[in-house]
Amino acid sequence: MAAAVFMAVTASCSVEDGDETSRLPALTLALLDGGGGAEIDLGATSAAPRVINLWATWCAPCRAELPAFDEVAAGAGDRVDFLGVNVAEDPQTAAALIEELGLRFAQAVDPDGDLGAELEVVGLPSTVFATATGEIVEIHTGPLTEDELTERIDALFGIDAS
Repeated sequence: MAAAVFMAVTASCSVEDGDETSRLPALTLALLDGGGGAEIDLGATSAAPRVINLWATWCAPCRAELPAFDEVAAGAGDRVDFLGVNVAEDPQTAAALIEELGLRFAQAVDPDGDLGAELEVVGLPSTVFATATGEIVEIHTGPLTEDELTERIDALFGIDAS
């Protein structure tokens, strides 16, 4: 039990003010929207706090947690902006998994892994929690369940995402 608690505590880190990665980078990613060519600027201000999940198709924990993110995103509505970011794979590979899992929340592709490099992400899946103005308040490495995700959103942003 103590080991599980230790792992959960070390898997999340809060970002200190003044840290180089305390803000989302001004990075534009292509949205996987069926070929429409839409893009998202991560550095732009959003209407709501953001939850950005970095994942890859080869990552079994990523595959396992994506449906939980989809459920929480649907429950949160417009109170939280959710974005999945496929890391270092081609758009067709990412789109195939999105279709297979029936994911409804917004998805982007980062074929060169620029976002993970900018944020110094050390493993997948990783989840970035940021304010509407782009201030990163936490980066969690490792999978999250639906309950864990809603608890983090409530604790960090005071929003009931269930």
